[in-house]
Amino acid sequence: MSDYRHSPELPWGYWMRTATSPGGVVTVVDEEGRSWLSIRDAFWSGRLRMCRGPGQVQEEQLELMLAMLASMHRGIVALPEQTYSIFDGDHLYARFWRYWMQAEGLVDNDFRNDPLTAKPSAEGIAVLRMLAATRPIELNAVPIGAAAVRFYGDPNLAGESDRRAFEAAEIPGGLPFVFVRERIFGSESISLLTRNPKDAIPMARTIWHLPFPDAMLRDRAFRWMMDRSDRWTSWGKMVTEAGSSALTQHLLVLQLARQPERQGPGTPRHAGHLTIGHDDRAERS
Repeated sequence: MSDYRHSPELPWGYWMRTATSPGGVVTVVDEEGRSWLSIRDAFWSGRLRMCRGPGQVQEEQLELMLAMLASMHRGIVALPEQTYSIFDGDHLYARFWRYWMQAEGLVDNDFRNDPLTAKPSAEGIAVLRMLAATRPIELNAVPIGAAAVRFYGDPNLAGESDRRAFEAAEIPGGLPFVFVRERIFGSESISLLTRNPKDAIPMARTIWHLPFPDAMLRDRAFRWMMDRSDRWTSWGKMVTEAGSSALTQHLLVLQLARQPERQGPGTPRHAGHLTIGHDDRAERS
């Protein structure tokens, strides 16, 4: 169980100091006087007591923790969908991660909270801030949820031209893959755009496209995608590596994972409907 005595408003490890060895190597020194190569190393090997091992293992697991904490903190994506989105459908692995993070004190851990639905603890929020601030340079362009929301503003504004905003933006250090709303080929649509800043003329390319019968359904789907903007880069890579149909199938699986199972007679009429972006709170209000 965690005994976190620091501010969750600041990144985990802000209290540590740096030191330079006679050989010029800069290290991070914790409260116990132990030296680490970085804040991430101090968290991984010191706080979590993990073996240093290959750097790739450390970074991929910390990136997974960042995705988990960000999703749990926002509280929008339920565990079944999160399992398919982050853990490739491995329910045992997803449940284990939740219980392990509660045992480590990164999720509310008074043991009266169900770790499958609990929120990050104060330390978990501080860890979220640290992991987001110290990501490896090659991940700098990968958005963490709110980045895309700030990039485009209010997703409820159906009249804004998302493609023009993307084309006008300076992409280096920004979003490598972006979903936009547009009217194309006579239909209201959502497109997935990408642009390589290394190109001589870095033009936006459409790599995935989905038309809708009207703007209302398109905007409902777009709000659903905005709530999951931390997954956009993974979805974009899915298209570039496996084709557009792979993303279409993946989005359908996520929708099915969100739906409660039918219970026979008496099941609410909307329980089995595929409603992208549907908010049950709207029906109850």
